[in-house]
Amino acid sequence: MNKRPLFFRTFVVIAVIALFAISMYPLVERDYDDVFIQMLKPDADRAQAEQLIQHARQLRKDDPQLFQSQALLKAAEADKVELKDIIKGEKLLDNRDALSAIRKNASGSIRLGLDLAGGVEFYLELVPDANQAPEVKEQMESDFDHYRDVAIETLRNRLESEKIYEAEIAPSGSRYVVLRAPVVSKDEKLKLMDLISMSAKLNFRMVHDDTRALVADHLANGTPLPVGYELMANPNDASEPFVLVSMISEMDGRDIVRAQVSIDEYNQRRIDMNFNRQGAADFARVTSNNVGRRLAIVLDGKLYCAPTINQAITGGGANITGHFSQEEAENIAGALNSGSFPFQIKVNAVFDTDPKLGRSNVDNGVWVGLLSIVMVAAFMIFYYRLSGVISVVALTLNIVLVLGAMAAFRCTLTLPGIAGIVLTIGMAVDANVLVFERIREELQSGKNIRSAVDLGFSRALPAVLDANLTTLLTSIILMGVGTGAVKGFAITLSIGILSSLFTALFVSHLLFDYLFRFTKIDRLTMLKMGGGGKFDFVGAHKISFTVATLFILLTLALLAGRGRNVLGVDFTGGTVVTFDYRQAVPADKVQKVLSEAGYDEPSVTYKLNIGSGDSDKKVEILIRGDLTRDSADESPKDKLEKILNSAFPEAGFAGGLESSVGGLIGWEFTKTALLAVLLSLIGIGLYIMLRYEYIYAMTGVLALLNDVLIVLGIYLALGRTISLTVVAALLTVIGYSINDKVVIFDRIREDLRLKVAGNFIETVNVAVNQTLSRTLLTSITTFIVVLILFLGGGVAINDFVLIMMLGILVGTASSMFIAAPIVALWQTRKARSAGELHNLKKAKQN
Repeated sequence: MNKRPLFFRTFVVIAVIALFAISMYPLVERDYDDVFIQMLKPDADRAQAEQLIQHARQLRKDDPQLFQSQALLKAAEADKVELKDIIKGEKLLDNRDALSAIRKNASGSIRLGLDLAGGVEFYLELVPDANQAPEVKEQMESDFDHYRDVAIETLRNRLESEKIYEAEIAPSGSRYVVLRAPVVSKDEKLKLMDLISMSAKLNFRMVHDDTRALVADHLANGTPLPVGYELMANPNDASEPFVLVSMISEMDGRDIVRAQVSIDEYNQRRIDMNFNRQGAADFARVTSNNVGRRLAIVLDGKLYCAPTINQAITGGGANITGHFSQEEAENIAGALNSGSFPFQIKVNAVFDTDPKLGRSNVDNGVWVGLLSIVMVAAFMIFYYRLSGVISVVALTLNIVLVLGAMAAFRCTLTLPGIAGIVLTIGMAVDANVLVFERIREELQSGKNIRSAVDLGFSRALPAVLDANLTTLLTSIILMGVGTGAVKGFAITLSIGILSSLFTALFVSHLLFDYLFRFTKIDRLTMLKMGGGGKFDFVGAHKISFTVATLFILLTLALLAGRGRNVLGVDFTGGTVVTFDYRQAVPADKVQKVLSEAGYDEPSVTYKLNIGSGDSDKKVEILIRGDLTRDSADESPKDKLEKILNSAFPEAGFAGGLESSVGGLIGWEFTKTALLAVLLSLIGIGLYIMLRYEYIYAMTGVLALLNDVLIVLGIYLALGRTISLTVVAALLTVIGYSINDKVVIFDRIREDLRLKVAGNFIETVNVAVNQTLSRTLLTSITTFIVVLILFLGGGVAINDFVLIMMLGILVGTASSMFIAAPIVALWQTRKARSAGELHNLKKAKQN
């Protein structure tokens, strides 16, 4: 070890950490105008730029609804300033590209969630498209809820194309949808509004053969247009400002399978589209039948281009050309990829929403998280001494990598996300513990300190990789199949796993090398938990199997008995009451009063109608269940108004409005979430089967199902309900619990190879006892984190950490008392059956 070169590995560590540390800048959003000045080219006229900002500020003063970028664009156009020529940036084709570049540089590195920073709320009305065929209109009216769900999923897909996974989308009333989304910058609201409003209805229509003459005659003399044609503005040809386009569509864009932005030979952006088999056949038919004519490409009622068909196009593709900014082109391509709306979307209102959590809640959650990390670090140093110091350095770097990666990949950070990061740090200790326990075993066998460390890392490597790769496989499947919060959770989990592997294996080993290179240390001291016990885990299987079965039956009974009542407001929806107010009361205090009054899962959000100054301040209260059905004498808003004004007279709640609201999670979302969980379990099983054998794979999957069902049963028995947070927590339990099991499987396989015991059952017992210290240490360190979060993290993450507390206890117990005995009994039965078959064959031969 002492002769191993350090320079290259040191360079890699510094480069990786520096790269992600740089990605964290800036953590908060900067002023748009200040960033514009900073991005000026060295030879730009600074006085002109500052005058432009003053002009933009005056425009915003005259019209408060203007965003900074809108005001700057108007000022630039009025003053005839080409922003793309005076600021630094690549591929800036026009002023809108320049504004986009400024916005990107002004944004904070990490997007904060609705709970931490608030965001924007769009109140959307779903209006049936007037151009739909009568029979389609009738079907949409009769099955409105279905088409509304399609629109909601399309909205969700569009937001995910912008890497916004934590948006809240829910039906409201009979014909409305409420969409809330976290935003990187205030100016991004405008971009989201354009993306949301786009119906993405693409039509290919024929241009009249005599369009120029007819248009000229119509404009000059008022001659009526031919029947069945309409006059459309042509944005791409100044010599032909208007085109006569048929109202009848030859085909639409429903068969598009992919749309992407590219640059053509004239350095202009275009949108390339590929059709499926049916779409390709239709497009070939249209172009074959109309060679020599012009084909108009119309998106959302706007003509983008009208090229001449020179020959039949049979390749299954087409493109839209036009003067697009990069953002516009990406929005159109994203909208085409995510599907078209079955409605026209009318944005009725836009609100700024305050953070769902009070400042005290957020600060409390952060401080509790920091405290838990400090306690884990203290425990590692106390137990592993110098080795613990090395692991703490690696864990500190791990935090930098996680935050840097979240910034680089534009992940959204929420308070549960902070808890998840802290939990990831707690779980990252697992790899260090595995290595250190292996080092201890090598030292006890007589190896010198350098050899023991080398062998400890190399022999722990298979177990560390297997344990983490199974969890990583789960997260990859969840990213590919899941939607919304499930996908956001999977991205954060993947980042945590990869960074933990890097710091625990690569960085920690490098630090040991430096220690031995530049010091004369010749011994490592560590505390020891237990003294190599000989507990018969397999022999206790009857008791453990019986207890597990009883808990699973409890879960099934609770699910059957409570029915739909096990679902939280995320799934069921509820009642929304909106009040005006004089003075804001912290959201957590309002929630506490309503909970004590018997209301289920109250959620409180303060919001402000954009452009109204302080004249339209609202507080919105969402409560689980349809309260209107239970209010024969007094309306829900009147009851809530009395309760809240009695508790907070200074607030002056008044002017209440009430309505029912659907769940944030539709059926399509639920199906994809369930599919994601199922595929993750199958993926874990396949990986373990390839690395070990099918008995271990089946055991691992059965044990995971056992863990999830028991944790869910205990959680429901405490009177809780299933929410999005609970789904994410159960997924975390799967990832955490499989680690324990894979480590034990790896030791069983190693002990079989070394023949440490007489038969398979004895080997399993030896393996579990050998890994018992590691299992308990990992569970203790992670439990420290979760317990502190549970006691002091606040109501916002209470459900999440409760699930994790139960998951740690149940997962640890099932690894030793469920998974290991199943492997032992299954393998023993298999061997016995094989022996009986061999004896039977031998008897027949005799």
